[in-house]
Amino acid sequence: MTAPTLAVQNSILSGLPAPTLARLAPHLRHVRLERREILQEANRPVERVYFIQRGIAVLLARTRRDGEVGVAIVGRAGLVGVPVVLGTMRACCRCIMEVPGEALLVNATALRRAMDENPALRQHLMDYVGALLFQHAQAVLCNARHRIEERLAGCLLLARDRLDDDTIPLTHDLVSMMLGVRRAGITTALERLERVGGVRKTRGALEIVDRALLERTACECYRLITTEYQRLVNFTSFRTDAEAPGIHSLPRNGTGRQITEDG
Repeated sequence: MTAPTLAVQNSILSGLPAPTLARLAPHLRHVRLERREILQEANRPVERVYFIQRGIAVLLARTRRDGEVGVAIVGRAGLVGVPVVLGTMRACCRCIMEVPGEALLVNATALRRAMDENPALRQHLMDYVGALLFQHAQAVLCNARHRIEERLAGCLLLARDRLDDDTIPLTHDLVSMMLGVRRAGITTALERLERVGGVRKTRGALEIVDRALLERTACECYRLITTEYQRLVNFTSFRTDAEAPGIHSLPRNGTGRQITEDG
């Protein structure tokens, strides 16, 4: 009897050569991730790596005086557990799931062993780290130089690309934390975007009504970050699984070795 399969929607995994993914498949386990679930804690050892399939996780930096500020969002273009890839094995940031979803989970030791055995896998994961570092660096410039409205438009577009959904379940408080801006500033910027027809506020969510308008409003940082992810991780937004070429499948229980490619 053939083992049930699960489509790999994570861009990092789907970008691996089929033989490499096949060797990693026995160590991958499908998990559901609830909102506010903690995926890693700052200054703690990282024991698991999550290849996000659906939903959004937020990396958070914190000081006692200032509280938490979002430093990056992670969706199906990325993974949570970069310290494992780098070999430091200790997290510098907290990571919380803010939009519930799913991931393919691998034990940190198993992933390190797979990287040691396969230089191509190591390089592929390091390419993602490069894209994430670029996002961090661009965020520093963006926070220092660009208007709240520009930053907000870019943040919403990044979230939308990772969810493949125009309805983004983000609250004012969460966006405020992600951008490091007071809630009142976020509310004012959202009202401006809503007046010109770019977004629509719903209960507990924001709906993108006019993507082209948001792209014109967003600063250059959104386009630079997107281009870097496309270059290093081969990440592009897609509408449905059926329309996305090159999506791999792997055994749902992670115990078999056969990998098939859809399409």
